[in-house]
Amino acid sequence: MPRRKKFTTVNLSSGGSYSGHTTDDVCTLDVLARKYEEALLETRPTTLYAPNTIYHVDRIQRLFEEYCDKFQLDPQETLRECATARMENFLHWLLRTYTIKKTSTLTTYWRQLSQLYIMWTQRRMDPAVMRQIFVFIEGPLTEEYGLDNEEIEKPLMEADDFVELIRYHWASDINWFPNERQRLQLAAILLLAAFTGSRPQALLDLTYRDLDLYIEKDAETRVDMLRLGVKLTKTKSRQKRKRPKTYTFNLDDNPIFCVITHIVSLAFDDSAFGPPDLKSPDVLFRLRARREKGCQPIPWRKEMLDVPIFRRAIATKEGVKTSPDRALTYNVYQAWVKRLGEALGYLQTLTTYCLRRALGNAINDDPKSNAAVRNLALDHVGSSTIFERNYLSRMIRYSTQDAFWNREADPQAAKSGGRIGRLRDPNRPRKLTNEQGQQVRRLPSVHRLLESRDRVRGVILREFGFLRMAIGEPIHTEYKKLERMVNSTIRAEERALLKCIQRQYDKSAPVEAIQRQIKGTSAEGQELTSESTPMQIKIPERRQIAEAAMSDPAVFTGPKALSRHIKCSATMISLCRQREGRRETRRERLSRKYSRSTGETDTATTVVSTPTLPLSSTPEGCVPLTCQEFQCLFCLCSNLPQEDREKRYAGKHSLQRHAERCRLRHFQEKDRIPCPDKVACRGMVFEGKSHFKNHAASAHLFVL
Repeated sequence: MPRRKKFTTVNLSSGGSYSGHTTDDVCTLDVLARKYEEALLETRPTTLYAPNTIYHVDRIQRLFEEYCDKFQLDPQETLRECATARMENFLHWLLRTYTIKKTSTLTTYWRQLSQLYIMWTQRRMDPAVMRQIFVFIEGPLTEEYGLDNEEIEKPLMEADDFVELIRYHWASDINWFPNERQRLQLAAILLLAAFTGSRPQALLDLTYRDLDLYIEKDAETRVDMLRLGVKLTKTKSRQKRKRPKTYTFNLDDNPIFCVITHIVSLAFDDSAFGPPDLKSPDVLFRLRARREKGCQPIPWRKEMLDVPIFRRAIATKEGVKTSPDRALTYNVYQAWVKRLGEALGYLQTLTTYCLRRALGNAINDDPKSNAAVRNLALDHVGSSTIFERNYLSRMIRYSTQDAFWNREADPQAAKSGGRIGRLRDPNRPRKLTNEQGQQVRRLPSVHRLLESRDRVRGVILREFGFLRMAIGEPIHTEYKKLERMVNSTIRAEERALLKCIQRQYDKSAPVEAIQRQIKGTSAEGQELTSESTPMQIKIPERRQIAEAAMSDPAVFTGPKALSRHIKCSATMISLCRQREGRRETRRERLSRKYSRSTGETDTATTVVSTPTLPLSSTPEGCVPLTCQEFQCLFCLCSNLPQEDREKRYAGKHSLQRHAERCRLRHFQEKDRIPCPDKVACRGMVFEGKSHFKNHAASAHLFVL
């Protein structure tokens, strides 16, 4: 029986008083009347939708309202009636107005429209209407518009492919990261995705509150074991009921594939540990469990509990830093993963769901597991229908041939058919050449848009003199609209041309490879694309991790295994504070090759001594750093590799754009700006950009 609340006033001996409960806490007549009025005015959906679902429902709402405006219909009344003929007519309008190629896309739009019906009418759509429209989509509509109703193959990233992926990420990755902590974060997210099978957003939203790091004595060997519990609270089903699930991880033999080593390294970089003297991996990995208890928890600092573990990089006045509280976005993370798959030559797109499906199928194939464990790991509530329909590999993972002959089956041969690494070609074209890009810009559709844009631009220049002077005018709005149309058309044509080139390559490459084998020639001597060519790793810490990733797994076992974890974690912590310089563009690479072939001096790498201007106010024996022609003072004073610090830009305007975009844009015109030369100009702060530019030009030859 619950305890009844009472609205009472307690008198204190000091003369004061306080109320045990407020009026809103106690069930009074006024409170109930107010709540009743709120219930009459408030409308609530019958289903709790995730933010992403609401975004898609809003999109279909805009499309449906656009259709109703065309016929001068009331959208809510039309959807409430839900006449079959009207719904079919709306689907016809969608197909004739927008580019839709697959039956599954149209089916998704229809499901989203049914969700909009629920939000508007507070009830579900008639099942007979739903079924009738589904039959109409999959039958007459698909046939009339030639929609593709074939389900695409959903590849799995098995363990062997995953090992190769992580090794490539450390040794030969083509991704450029704002700082090296982002590289470590990507590796940690991929490990968690492979070992938990979770959706990517659930991992990106992890905070230190969700991590339980502790030391426990093994029940059999009584050896102290460092373990990590990862509790996933922000799952897809949390909108209906919060049912978090926890995964437990042990130290892996290889620190490159150890979740604990990665998470601990990120925590040390954040100074997230509660004990003040816990400042290095050497101390952490040598801690022991308490004798009176079987577990020794390792707490986090209180102010770090709600801080995301995986955070984005942001531009600040001091350069690129890791955000203190903003989580890494899914779009940035997925772009890195996609480029990894393209660099490895996968024909299918690499996503986190390749790892999620692989774990689900592995649990499903394990005779020691069951459907309940699989559904809990994949966050499938209720039944196995979701897994069987969307996650179960369409490649039969069982040797039916061996089963027919009643002999022992070879499971690996059957499972290899669904691997993403089975179809792989690093030489497959990933981008258009300069000639192909120019070919796209000569297309009639692009040429007409370019002429229209240039014509409007000419009118603006004649009337206003500069483009920026026309901002806010209708003609400038028209110009920006044409510019967006040009860019979107060029991107669409480039994607179409690249897909055409890739299809032709996929047809011809196997034939050419077989012909070379028959004729006895090898393709190993062929030159790979520039991005596939192994590059020299400039950062020593990353080079050490790459060497560990490529090492024989046998070296990570034995008595020195723990020391390797300590060394690898210390290297990762140091790597988080590094930043790789900007990659050399194709134009710069061609220019450098041309300069070498003609015997000209390579201005990007040659260091020419220039006179320095000593300041009377500088410390004795210290002279300010001086920039060579078109060098950046901010880069010279940064912790970038030497080649990137000494980079020289093409001209004065390129240098000005770089300095403004990277550093000066964070300061207002009258802000106090410190000199980046912390040695000769230590403590010198200048009032405003003009004062700083005068100092930079006179003392450092940094002319802006």
